[in-house]
Amino acid sequence: MGFGISHQKAGLNWPGRYRTWSRERALAEAWRFWLQHKRGQGSGGWRQGSGFRVQGLGNGNFEHAKWRRITGITGAVEQRMTAKERRPGLKRLVRWIEEGLTRGHGDTATGGRGDTATRRHGDAGPGLMADWGGGVETWARTAREGRSVEALCVELQVSRARLTMLTKEYCGLAVQELVDGFKVRGLKRALIERLREAAQQLWGTPGSFAATKYEMEPRMNTDEHGYEKGSGFRVPGIAQKRSRYFRMRAEDYYYEDRASERARRCAELTICLREDFDLEGWAVWAGFANGARLKRACVNVLGRSLQAVERALAEEVVRYYICAEDKVLRQVACGSDSARVARARWAYNESEDPPTAPFLDEWSKAEELARDWLEKMRAALGCVT
Repeated sequence: MGFGISHQKAGLNWPGRYRTWSRERALAEAWRFWLQHKRGQGSGGWRQGSGFRVQGLGNGNFEHAKWRRITGITGAVEQRMTAKERRPGLKRLVRWIEEGLTRGHGDTATGGRGDTATRRHGDAGPGLMADWGGGVETWARTAREGRSVEALCVELQVSRARLTMLTKEYCGLAVQELVDGFKVRGLKRALIERLREAAQQLWGTPGSFAATKYEMEPRMNTDEHGYEKGSGFRVPGIAQKRSRYFRMRAEDYYYEDRASERARRCAELTICLREDFDLEGWAVWAGFANGARLKRACVNVLGRSLQAVERALAEEVVRYYICAEDKVLRQVACGSDSARVARARWAYNESEDPPTAPFLDEWSKAEELARDWLEKMRAALGCVT
């Protein structure tokens, strides 16, 4: 079969017109569209005064679509616009999407309705005597996810495929990935809430763990390996247990260097953060449809996976706790002579003398070099006891 008698050329799938050239068909469709436009139809492709939609206007190609008014990409100039000329209009469209997510739904950064940081693992869930489900408006995902992409398409008078094409032209992301990216802002408060609960479970309030470091009598004449200084004899009971199956004893904290302490406590906090953690449920309360979309949004916006973000925040929490504990140790070490004060002085600077200004502990360093960070961490995690 040659091209002269092919179905594509003949147009057999066009009802009522057998063996019609494609050019004639295109001209006929354009003429029919022009006649319908002259007779009058609404801006959304609906014929005025009727319940019938004009064919071909549902994809946002008509001249007065809202997305065209926002971007300035109209039919008269669309073919002549360069990529550089289209970019400012696409930027206004993305900004409108960001503002449109919050329109009538509160804070979209947390999914649109409510604060994700207020949900705790101990919240009452479904019970045997409770009513499951209820109305659609009360469902967790419906109440948290906010406006959908389809709702934005209806307001912009454009199809989802066309809107995705526009957002990909601007930033390389589909419209759903763009909407999920705007919700990442709310993850910060939710993660801080989880980290605060895990840190308090491990070490109490900031600074309170300092008492553990000086609650037992230190072996002042031994080194970190348990040997008496200046001799080769091991002091009984001083060797540390380097194993995750044994809890550290109070005297072990005296011989742990600061780098090892940071690494150990970061690992402990990360493990505690992941214990009994329901990613899918937490993702819904954060405004995402599932955990996969939450992880993808973290990579798109922050350039890191969710676990990498948790480790980075855990390091900051541990740093603040160490600063707070140094401050508490210094306050106790500056007190009047007593057994408790002597142990605090040894834990603070391995000396029996009280500390004197200028202080070189972590809290003093943060006050001089990172005061803004210290104030933000104090507001997020609590004041030093």
